[in-house]
Amino acid sequence: MFFKDVFVYPRFPEGLKNLLTLSYNIWSLWDKDAVKLFYKIDGELFKNVGRNPIAFLHNLPEEKLKDLENDKTFMNELNKVWNKFNDYQNKESNFKNLFKNNCIAYFSMEYGLHDCLPIFAGGLGILSGDHIKGSSDIKLPIIGIGLLYRYGYFNQKINVNGMQEEVYHENTPYYIPVKELKNPDGSSVYVEIPMIDKNIYAKIWQILAGNNIIYLLDTNIEINNPEYRDITNYLYVADKEKRIQQEIVLGIGGYRLLKTLKLNAKIYHLNEGHSAFLLIERLIDLIQEFKLSFEEAFILAKTSSIFTTHTPVEAGNENFPINMVRKYFDNYLSNKNINIESIYNLGFIAEDKNTFWLPALALRLSSLANGVSKIHGYVSRKMWQKSYVNLMEKEIPINYVTNGVHYSWISSDLAKLFDQYIGSAYIGNAKNQEIWDNVLQISDEEIWNIHQKQKQKTITFVRKKLANEFINKGYSPIRVNSVSKYLNPNYLTIGFARRFASYKRPSLLFKDKERLAKILKNSDCPVQIICAGKAHPADLMGKNLIKEIIDFTVQYDCEEYVVFLENYSMNIAQNLVQGVDIWLNTPIKPLEACGTSGMKAGMNGVLNFSVRDGWWDECYNGENGWAITAGENYANEFLRDLADATQIYDMLENEIIPLYYKRNENGIPENWVRMMKNSIITVAKNFNVERMLDDYIGKYYIPAYQNFTEIEKNDFKLLKEISSTLEILKANWSKIYIKDFFTSIDKLKVLRSNDPLTIEVYVYLDQIDEKLIEVELFNDVEKINDYNITKLYFVERYEDNVAKYAGEFTFHYPGLQHFSLRIAPANKFIRMNYPQLIKWKE
Repeated sequence: MFFKDVFVYPRFPEGLKNLLTLSYNIWSLWDKDAVKLFYKIDGELFKNVGRNPIAFLHNLPEEKLKDLENDKTFMNELNKVWNKFNDYQNKESNFKNLFKNNCIAYFSMEYGLHDCLPIFAGGLGILSGDHIKGSSDIKLPIIGIGLLYRYGYFNQKINVNGMQEEVYHENTPYYIPVKELKNPDGSSVYVEIPMIDKNIYAKIWQILAGNNIIYLLDTNIEINNPEYRDITNYLYVADKEKRIQQEIVLGIGGYRLLKTLKLNAKIYHLNEGHSAFLLIERLIDLIQEFKLSFEEAFILAKTSSIFTTHTPVEAGNENFPINMVRKYFDNYLSNKNINIESIYNLGFIAEDKNTFWLPALALRLSSLANGVSKIHGYVSRKMWQKSYVNLMEKEIPINYVTNGVHYSWISSDLAKLFDQYIGSAYIGNAKNQEIWDNVLQISDEEIWNIHQKQKQKTITFVRKKLANEFINKGYSPIRVNSVSKYLNPNYLTIGFARRFASYKRPSLLFKDKERLAKILKNSDCPVQIICAGKAHPADLMGKNLIKEIIDFTVQYDCEEYVVFLENYSMNIAQNLVQGVDIWLNTPIKPLEACGTSGMKAGMNGVLNFSVRDGWWDECYNGENGWAITAGENYANEFLRDLADATQIYDMLENEIIPLYYKRNENGIPENWVRMMKNSIITVAKNFNVERMLDDYIGKYYIPAYQNFTEIEKNDFKLLKEISSTLEILKANWSKIYIKDFFTSIDKLKVLRSNDPLTIEVYVYLDQIDEKLIEVELFNDVEKINDYNITKLYFVERYEDNVAKYAGEFTFHYPGLQHFSLRIAPANKFIRMNYPQLIKWKE
């Protein structure tokens, strides 16, 4: 029987049109005044629909809407929020002039904006969401590109045996804050995408995120064959075939979407490697649209592409068998006037021609790349060294931008306190770091009372959620009512919430179960733990780690002290980071790329207790939390975990718990509050999203934009000159070499640090013009894990095509030194885009 689906929108009172407009903009879910507006209408209903403003409005009776329109008090509140929204959208920004009305295209597999938009799985998506929100706050012209998932990531259920089960709920786009993109004639906007030997289509939806837009592609449409409609069904589908289809839709489809909408993107930012196929599409498009050669298009595309990697383990990076890639790309690449094998070579690592790596493709077609913390930058350079065979590991062009989090993670009550002592200038001006020092002016009583108030809210939230979970499991009323005894707002409370994966060691705290039980149930200084997190559906070990914690609560009679909340979400995260006392993080170093949940906790005065990995290594100062370090020097996994677990117990028993329970005459733990203030200052000052964006703007977006505009002007005149120079260099590169060199070191009886030194180098140039190359002295400085490069100057050229270069240098640090000489292209664009063109002294 045939039925056609159509969606009928309700008639909305004219006076509430602004409310409807706000509901379709995610700003209304991160601005605290706007959120209050929904709660004032019907707080219970708003919570019951998952704080989804569109579902909320659809569920309001027509009489209620009419009453609101006639409620002068409510309309006054609505107008205040509406005026705030207009001011937010109309505030001045210099980015429009800076980028000349061009946009930055930001590609991500997931966006964590709000629970009512289930298009994210975890930390990567939350980071993407904060990136978009923060960009909106400062009016940075970013356009997000992603996928609209029919089912998204799974909902977690814990069965009666303590094992995770996965449940998928279908998302109806018409009941969430997304809008279908329409042509002027009212028809849907579609993008055509190549898929093996045919084309498929994706419908386009948009999310309004403050001042920015995220466009989402959706293949679940009737004009596609059934085998392709489900491409956008699930996030991080395990099926490799379906996964490559998703990433073709995201990358190639996303690029064609920008072209279809005539969005002038000069900069492309890939948040992880999932969207890397867009770079191939862009390469082909530049060749065809501007009649560029392959090398010219390569330079132009790479110059303006930025790749952010989040994965610290090579095996965890996205890859496909080359035969699968050929299946999808041979036909697509044919008749494109390019060497197909040269495209495939961009995705290989070293001599392995059987696996195509999307991060390798992204790195080779992005002139700028970064990890997401200082340590992660180092790990990434080491991991991808095989792709940069002629560079020293320390100079591999993968820098770092440590992540930051959006101010909306701060609790409402604490935000009011900040407004009072700091002023609202910290929103949109958070890089003005000195303002955070005003936190020291807040009294201990104010900070502590607000924290205790939030802690009570968190425990109330946890109890209600647990009661609902118990009801859904069919537990008896007595068991359901028992949750009222779970957790105590006066007890020291530890939060642990993140993805349950073995490298995060979620069970480390439970290693010595007897000792932990004694710590928890100490009658004088009790401790309680709130846990949450999902294991990947295919990760049995991760699921067993969840079960281990749940089993512990029963076996050691700790159900009132340790709770596990199922179906970890943004709402759960927000309650925990705002209301626990300690945020525990126990990854294996250096496998935590960054770890932003601790930032959210730290901004709220929650003290981090963490392995010094990711962001915490940069933030920890001994006065804003605690560091777990005992296992760092153990190669043996068992001994490492034992050392770290023992240190956790020792620090809890001897330092953390006594500090928390030591109160003054007013019942305030003064020394604890002092650390809370230090936490707020150091985290909010240095790990907010605006600082992160400031780094991206200064290190990546502006340089990429300036480089692109420099080589595209005058009908690509400079680009063509660069290409001609590159052709000469490639033709002669094998012929040039460093013949010999002489230094003044040999004339010294003793070489000391900072002694002035000279060097002469003789280079055989064959027929290359000396202006096309540079000769450098490279000094590997082990003592500071860094390097120095001294550029030598050209002196003269002899008849035998040998040229003399000379220079002065010094060794600034004592100890064993390593230095060498090398030849590199003089042109900065060739140097930037062809790192393999380095010739060392042999």
